[in-house]
Amino acid sequence: MRIHFTLTDLARTRLAARPSPLAVTTFSAFRLVQRAGAPGLEGWRRQVRAGLAAPGDGVDRPAPQKPYFAQLAPRDPAHPIPRFLRPHIGLRNLDDELERLLSTPQRALRADLDYVGRHRPLPRWTRDLADGDPAAANGLAAAVRDYHRVAVAPYWPGLAALLAADRAARTRQLGDGGIEEVLHALGPRMRWRPPVLEVQTRAEVEYDYHLGGRGLVLAPGAFSSYVPCDPDEEQPTLYYEVVPDSDRHPLLAPLSGPHGGLAALLGHSRAAVLEAIADGVTTGQLARRVGLSPASASEHAGVLRRAGLVATRRSGRSSHHTLTALGSELLLHAAASTSPAP
Repeated sequence: MRIHFTLTDLARTRLAARPSPLAVTTFSAFRLVQRAGAPGLEGWRRQVRAGLAAPGDGVDRPAPQKPYFAQLAPRDPAHPIPRFLRPHIGLRNLDDELERLLSTPQRALRADLDYVGRHRPLPRWTRDLADGDPAAANGLAAAVRDYHRVAVAPYWPGLAALLAADRAARTRQLGDGGIEEVLHALGPRMRWRPPVLEVQTRAEVEYDYHLGGRGLVLAPGAFSSYVPCDPDEEQPTLYYEVVPDSDRHPLLAPLSGPHGGLAALLGHSRAAVLEAIADGVTTGQLARRVGLSPASASEHAGVLRRAGLVATRRSGRSSHHTLTALGSELLLHAAASTSPAP
């Protein structure tokens, strides 16, 4: 695939501000059925399949939903993915993104599904979704949430750290050499030959895609690359796969609690706070996730901030905490010390 840039496109090309939990979940469904990708992920696939097949207990996890999400998620790399399942503007958590999905205007849903339906068969229930049926939309959101709980949530702190570290590296490239430096370094399957970005895909035909002044959003993908193909997207998003060293891949072992080495360095509570902040949280959310009082959570975040591991942005009376590049690298290296899952 050849993506053609004009000078205006280069000026408008930007890095995604934060990863989309919904997009990560969508691309993980593709990796679940495709054996390509980072080595050693078969253990993750086994665990996810077993978790999805297990009956719900009504407390920790509800019974699996109808296969709404499985029928819409990508199975062939040449097939388009509905835009409402791969948002280019990531929100703080999956629930926020599912709320946005449920509020998508009917006209946008219909146009999105019409485009996808011209390239691959869609299940019959998507007609109800396109017609604005709340039951179909709620069924899809529930199925996404149920799948995410098994396939992504246990690994999210490591995945968030991986993606944050990659964005920090891209930001440094942008500052050192501009957007062309970033395009030069997107991975072995992508080659920048100004003014064209050549992308090696698994599709059987060659394709020229003209941005036409819209620019491009560059977003790191935790599971798979995805190249834009819809000519009507307001601003296309190119997901490039972030492939760490095989012994550092967050999917090789879920993060069930603070890593031993990290807890030994920072203390158990502070290590838990650092891992919780990988998802991007307010002080209140942080306190609830780690079981501390808001005052204690704020104090721990302040210590980590003064150490250069956390950045805090204040808006009114609320504070939102994220990892710095150093914090992301520390968490990622801590994940590397965890033994791979069997």
